[in-house]
Order: sequence, then structure tokens, then C-alpha cells
Amino acid sequence: IWDRLTMPGDAQRYLQIAGEGYVTEGENAINLVFYPLYPFLMRIFSFGVVDLAAVGMAISRLCLMGAGVCLFELARTEGGEKAAWSSVALFAVYPFSMFTVGVYTESLFLLLSMGCMLAIRKDRMAAAGVIGFLAALTRVQGMLLVFPAVYHVVEGRLGKERKNITWRDGAVLLIPMGFAVYLGINHALYGNAFQFLAYEAGEPWYQSTKWIGENIFVQFHNALSFEGLGMIIYWPQIILYFLAAWVLFAGIRSKVRMEYLLYGAVYLGFTYLSGWMISGGRYMLCCFPLFLIMGTLKNEKVKLIALAGSAVFFFLYSHMFLLGYAIM
Repeated sequence: IWDRLTMPGDAQRYLQIAGEGYVTEGENAINLVFYPLYPFLMRIFSFGVVDLAAVGMAISRLCLMGAGVCLFELARTEGGEKAAWSSVALFAVYPFSMFTVGVYTESLFLLLSMGCMLAIRKDRMAAAGVIGFLAALTRVQGMLLVFPAVYHVVEGRLGKERKNITWRDGAVLLIPMGFAVYLGINHALYGNAFQFLAYEAGEPWYQSTKWIGENIFVQFHNALSFEGLGMIIYWPQIILYFLAAWVLFAGIRSKVRMEYLLYGAVYLGFTYLSGWMISGGRYMLCCFPLFLIMGTLKNEKVKLIALAGSAVFFFLYSHMFLLGYAIM
């Protein structure tokens, strides 16, 4: 279990950054594509002595608990305590949630993105700006939090309530500044703010940006062409896209707050613009409005079916992950 949560794929990349920082030469130069906050925290709390992997695991698990508390509070204010428990339960047994306890950024990003949304919900825009800034230093999707933040400010200040605009509202502009800091790191190391794009386009990621429909078609073709990987990677990504779209439409019908719907929609769209995606299940774990919306649905049978189905696939994919299958 320890090896599977600390050795594969991205986990080793974060450990390398925590240990030696970003480098400009050698095979580890491509680690530039990974954002700095999580490995920076590992480096700080290791005190130069403690095992970095152990620190990374501890950070992930503490952040996971904090994310659960934030999700509970968000769902409770939206649909009551019963809805809150349903949302957290669905989150806990999401089929790819094994990544929340390993050396990965999922738990830290979930805590920060949920914390930012909670601050928005409570109209604490200065706090939302700072937390969103940190989220954007953790993953590129963090900068998407600017959309619900700006919507909240515009709707609250120019809508029915007509609140006065204050300096705290301007703090929402801190959110995309997290991405700007990352670009600054690129420029400081390479003299090119977008050097990370060159590394993403090459081995082993081969990333590009294509229209969502084209990407879904390619994944469908891959699912038919590669039977084994189809069941592990491609079919789950295809199904998750349409399930997420359905949940968002259900949220509209249930009159869920627009901030949640907006973030869920831009997160879904941004994620599926990826031209060569093999970690869609893990990426969609961080689209937390889906759990919140599902928890607030009035149809208890739908929630029960979703919970039972998620639990079955969580057990299946966790077991396959520990056996070394290509779940990433």
C-alpha cells in the first residue's frame, strides 16, 4: 500500500521537486509542469530530516479531513444536514478517491477550492481571494475559482441586494495571480513564461488542447481499440463526462446556487479540453460541486443508487490500483 501511494507517476515527481526543487537540466527538468505549493509544503514540514513521502502522506490526509468538513458545511447550508451527510458519503466512496490519501495534490486542492467556495458563500471575499490564490498555486484548475468569485461579487453588488463594492471585493483578482506566480517561476528558470507547455506537449504527456467533442470521440475509439485500458481509463472518462453534465443540469432544476453550477461547468469543460487524457477519473474527483449537488437531490432512490454504485466501483478500482493496474 505504501509503495502504491508514494511510488507511481505523479507521486515521484512531487517528491523530486520537494527534494531538489525545479531543475533546468536532466530528466527531471520536465517536473516544471507540476505546480509548486504541495512540494513546497512537503519541503517545509520535513525540516530536512523527516521522510518526504511520510510528510506528503500526512499533508494529504489532514487536508482530506479538512475538505470533508468544508464539503459538509457547503452542503449543509445548501440543503440541510441530511444533504450534507449524503454529499460527504458520495465523496468518500468516489471510485478514484484512493488518490486523496497518497502523495498527490488532490486533497490539498480540494481543501483549498472548497475553502475558497465556502468563503465566497459567506461573502468573505478577502479570504476567498487568498485561498483561491493558493489553490491556483496547487493546480491549474485553481484559477477557475475566479469565475464563481466574480459572479458572486457582480450579482451581490449589482443585483437585488445592491451592496456597496469594497476593497475586499477586489481580492478576487488574487485568484488568477496564483497562476501568474507559476508563470513567473517558468520565466525565472527559462526566460519563457510558458515553458511548461513545451514539456507538456512532449514525452510522457503529449498534451494538447482540442474541442471536447473531438476528445470524447478519440476516447471512444481508444475504448474500443484497447479493451483492457478501456475498462480502466477510457470508458470511465466518457461515462463521467455525461454523468457530470447530467448532475449539473439536475442542479439547475434543483435551483442550486449559481456559484456552484458555474464552477462545476467551467471545471468540467476545462478538464475535457485535454487532448490526451488518461487521468480523467482522478481529475473529476476535484469537481466537488457534483457531490454537493447529488447530496441535495430530493430523490432518495437516485442518491442510494449512486452511493451503492460508487462504493462497488471504489472497491474494484482501489483493489486494481493496489495490484498495479494503470489507474492514474
